[in-house]
Amino acid sequence: MSRIVDKPYFTYSAYNALTSGIQVKCPKCHGAGVVTADEDIRDKLDGCLFSVLFNQQGRAFAGYYYGEGDSPYYPADVDDNALRFFGPERYHSNEFQDEAYLFIPFDEDYYQAMAKVIEERFENWQGQDFDEDTLEPSEVAHAIMEYLDCECTYFPSMADDDPIMSAYSYAQRLGVREGFVPVLIQADDETLLECLVMNADPEHDADFYEFDLKTVEEYRKKVLSAPIKDGKAVLEELIGQRKEEAEDDDMDWEEEVLSEMESGYDNNRFSCYWNSDTDMTHPLILAKIPVKNPWEIFAYLPFGNWNECPDTPNLMAVAKYWFEQHSAIPAAMSHDELEFLLPAPVSQEQAMEVATEQYGFCPDIVDQEQDDPTVGNLADVLWQSTVWYFWWD
Repeated sequence: MSRIVDKPYFTYSAYNALTSGIQVKCPKCHGAGVVTADEDIRDKLDGCLFSVLFNQQGRAFAGYYYGEGDSPYYPADVDDNALRFFGPERYHSNEFQDEAYLFIPFDEDYYQAMAKVIEERFENWQGQDFDEDTLEPSEVAHAIMEYLDCECTYFPSMADDDPIMSAYSYAQRLGVREGFVPVLIQADDETLLECLVMNADPEHDADFYEFDLKTVEEYRKKVLSAPIKDGKAVLEELIGQRKEEAEDDDMDWEEEVLSEMESGYDNNRFSCYWNSDTDMTHPLILAKIPVKNPWEIFAYLPFGNWNECPDTPNLMAVAKYWFEQHSAIPAAMSHDELEFLLPAPVSQEQAMEVATEQYGFCPDIVDQEQDDPTVGNLADVLWQSTVWYFWWD
């Protein structure tokens, strides 16, 4: 028996990674002809690939990448590629009726783009390992998912985060149409659960496993219905506090706190979910928070309001401002870490201003820096980076 692959380019050239009897056809030809990079497959095998052609490794990879429907998943990668090709506005329009991949030119550029994705998936799969002790969610993970009360996917601790990041990418794409914002959350972070309950159901903060979901829901409604504060004004106030602290410490704001924009690096990957002791990820939850706007996720994840970490209204206000200014979205978190994802870095011209805002928002990302604790160093990171990292002591 053969199956028709209605999304192109999952071919024999991709490390022998196909299952039994997959027939590769070009959707734009409406089945009129087989399209493949290998002429022997096309001419001698009628475009059909059978398991006898592949070794054990090839069959195993095909089952992982195409047969299970989890993440990573080949058809979802084809859709993600269509999103990159057309851009978000056109991809999510009614022009393609959810089938944008059918309208991409079937050419060498597209073939090579998908071949690169498949190669990366294959390499990541080869190096994968899991912590067997985390294969099932812990009591904390179950409690956090119960608290969130939305669609969640649990990920055990793993050596390569490819399944996590592919699932997050797919959720980003689907969330635009289905009405949710995906967030990656440390699953075994008991302090995070305590912070959430402390803010949403303070009567149960002493026994935070016994939170009242109805009270939590009422908190969310109250937060989401309240007017959003002026994020720029919030940041200016916080920057003012940092200036007062510098003055109290006899530090020159321009020379010692801001300093020169130098010694930076690029930061394009999440770091809050990595365990430095094991070099594996922490167990994670991918939560599909049912809100329309990215800044509204803090109604479901009110983790702040302690030490220098802002409270929920300020978190929402600043996140809204940064989304409107830079398309930054809150994407990953633990009880004391928060990471934003951007479609592109801020410009060099904007970097110092944004770094100053971030220092006001989270002074520890500068004050606790060991090598070059200046806003200028942070600015030199920002113009090279698509991930913003925050940490509160």
